[in-house]
Amino acid sequence: MEATQGDAATVSAEEAQRTIIRRWSWTVAVGLPLIATIVGIALTSTGTIEQWNSLGDDAYDVVMLAVWPAGLVLLSVGLLGLTATVLTAAVLTTKRSS
Repeated sequence: MEATQGDAATVSAEEAQRTIIRRWSWTVAVGLPLIATIVGIALTSTGTIEQWNSLGDDAYDVVMLAVWPAGLVLLSVGLLGLTATVLTAAVLTTKRSS
């Protein structure tokens, strides 16, 4: 069976589209956990934040909000996601013997 030029163009276009989708998915798979890890580190190191509520006449009510629990959750989710991405990459890039 002979391949024509039209078939080759179709195959290369499909391969190019598949490559774009593959790169996008790996970017998301690495990017989201990395961002979650960075935000988790920032929130965990911050600990608490202040919220100032104006009561009028130069008086303020200050409320301290603990953000470190959310930081620990984001840190653990980010590290778990990065670990899963690394394991997936190791499995997918290993050559299989037939």
